[in-house]
Amino acid sequence: MMNLRNWQIECVNQALYHYQVNSHFFCLATPGSGKTLMSAVLAKKLLDENLIDFVVCFSPSILTVASITSTFESTLQQRMHGKIGSVGCAITYQGMLNLTDDFWDILKTHRVFVVFDEIHHCAGNELSNSNAWGQTILEQIKGYAVFTLALSGTPWRSDSIPITLAEYTDPNGKLVCNYTYGLSQSINEGVCRKPNL
Repeated sequence: MMNLRNWQIECVNQALYHYQVNSHFFCLATPGSGKTLMSAVLAKKLLDENLIDFVVCFSPSILTVASITSTFESTLQQRMHGKIGSVGCAITYQGMLNLTDDFWDILKTHRVFVVFDEIHHCAGNELSNSNAWGQTILEQIKGYAVFTLALSGTPWRSDSIPITLAEYTDPNGKLVCNYTYGLSQSINEGVCRKPNL
């Protein structure tokens, strides 16, 4: 397994501690910093400690689904294709809308760890202000998944609708992150990637 960066080790440990009292963890880490590997290592720890049965990852695109699947399979040393014998699957947010009741029932009958890559694509803290993906999360995942991990490198929405599963402070409405690895930290550590223009 690849060596972890300090922030990844800290985040995994903080999430494991946090999960003792709260089922949801929000990680803000700058783009390209290694959120997928961190989440795969966290999933491995949860599996090794027999705290979960399955892992389900949601992300915005087919390309990220392929990357997540590869990283998780390599880290967990188990298949992530969603078929018999696998430890879980990775699915796009679009694909989430086509899942059957049989799929969602797994969250009610087993201990499932759900990872949301770039969670800011999912809007709404209640059904009345949510987009289709946020509504599905509120109805089918919140309250059923044993643990959830929300990841974002850009945790805001241009429409100002709250990010699904996110907490905000009162009264100024600032996003509450359980762990933050910011751009300045990544630049200081030489992790920040040069943007492709």
